[in-house]
Amino acid sequence: MNLTHTHNDTAVFPLLADPAGYIACPWDLTTDSKRRAYWLGVFRRQWPSLVRHAIEEAAGRGEDAASACENATDQFTRYIDTVEREPGAYGRLDVLSICWHRENALRAAGIADPYRLLKQRENERALALLPALLKELDAAPIADRIRLLIEGTFAGNIFDMGAEHTQKMFEDGAVDFGVVREKLKPRPWRYDALDAWSARLASRPYKAAVVFVDNAGPDVVLGMIPFARDLVKRGATVVLAANTEPSLNDVTHSELVGLIDRISALDSVFRDALKSGQIRMVESGNWAPLMDLTRISPQLAGVCEELPIDLVVLEGMGRSMESNPDCLLKCDVLRLAMVKDLGVAESFNAQMFDLVMRHDQA
Repeated sequence: MNLTHTHNDTAVFPLLADPAGYIACPWDLTTDSKRRAYWLGVFRRQWPSLVRHAIEEAAGRGEDAASACENATDQFTRYIDTVEREPGAYGRLDVLSICWHRENALRAAGIADPYRLLKQRENERALALLPALLKELDAAPIADRIRLLIEGTFAGNIFDMGAEHTQKMFEDGAVDFGVVREKLKPRPWRYDALDAWSARLASRPYKAAVVFVDNAGPDVVLGMIPFARDLVKRGATVVLAANTEPSLNDVTHSELVGLIDRISALDSVFRDALKSGQIRMVESGNWAPLMDLTRISPQLAGVCEELPIDLVVLEGMGRSMESNPDCLLKCDVLRLAMVKDLGVAESFNAQMFDLVMRHDQA
């Protein structure tokens, strides 16, 4: 069965070293019954929260989404029930294909962006904290600054409505970025490339980087924006690639454009970089929390062919662990994530809230 979601043209990421051998999501749930049972359970349990947010979001626009949610629930439940009985019913079954079917069920019912209000709330909270954070980073000695920047990407990445443990934290109210950063697991992390990363930055700055960002709120504003700003200050051109369309609490390209506009009003580094084209924003073509690098936007492919990209950053558990954990690129790859799911932890021989910083040379 074809996915019903219509897309403009997609392109293959030009920096993939072996497009023919590339598999976005290495866990084949068609044949792995234990993993299949685990992941179908995760998607089933997560659905009611999604429906609650969809109803709230529609109410915020003065609409009633109850029957749309019922339709989406019927469609997605039918799909989950089918693949539980007959794993190969829709072709290869993996975490990414389940995500796509979930997004299709929502869109077919007219539900576009269930977490819109939550993302807005967390964006505002994060923006209020950003000027003080940038001041702190600018004042820190260089070795501390690099560590603080990476710790900031970990602390921000806790905003994740696709992971059961963190979903509850954000539904119960505010999560304090500073407290999370202080309470991060100490080094050495589960994967700890901080020393290698620091040495690389000191010896030979990057020319141009594609940064695949993950969630809205503290993740992008307090984690990835300061990280990208540091690369800019070191002379790199930075391409920020966000989802073309909404999925869970991922930041979308249009939301990111609005955020960067507001951030450049607060920060001269961003303002100047935007003007000079040293910071660019390009939609990734993606519409899920995981990512298939053979289905990116032609715009992003074009930018990668135009710029001397020597670094790709895959941020977040979905983009760097559940998908693309070992994909080979023609340039350096930096993977950054906090482990927030028991199934992911088990697959990487890790514990909950372990920290991942992998720096693979071209």
